[in-house]
Amino acid sequence: MNWKRYPIRAVKQVAYFYIFFTLLYAIMHVASGKSLAAMPDFSTLFAPRLLIGLALLGLCYPFVGFLSVKEPLPKGGLEKHGQPLREVMSKSGYKPVRSERDKLVFRAYSPMRRVLTMFEDDITMSLTDDGALLISGLRKEVSRIRLRVGDYVRRTADRPQAEDSE
Repeated sequence: MNWKRYPIRAVKQVAYFYIFFTLLYAIMHVASGKSLAAMPDFSTLFAPRLLIGLALLGLCYPFVGFLSVKEPLPKGGLEKHGQPLREVMSKSGYKPVRSERDKLVFRAYSPMRRVLTMFEDDITMSLTDDGALLISGLRKEVSRIRLRVGDYVRRTADRPQAEDSE
């Protein structure tokens, strides 16, 4: 986990949960047959229990919402597999943001996806000391991309060695 970003992620998540519960409360008010002209009593949204609960939920979310996984990468590192990995990410809806010797950073194309993920949509791929690929980011996105990268690795491993020597 990126500890520098933890406080920012926690504050964003608390705000996100609070906005979500406020909208849910307003929808329930309208669904109960009351009009929006009769303003709902929002004082219940400031109850200490709810505020503390949302704060605790927001503080815990960065621990469970972000993930780093290792995926084996065939020989050649990012020099050889960088472009195919960029294509895999492009097909997944991500564009390259930063490229270093042993690290690639991607960000979602879609502005709507970026907003829904509170601009925490960066996916980082970096080489570990043992030559594996470390994929880091939002749990849901990392799981989805891990499947695509795993498929690429299997296809690469299935190719005859003659193609690799060219």
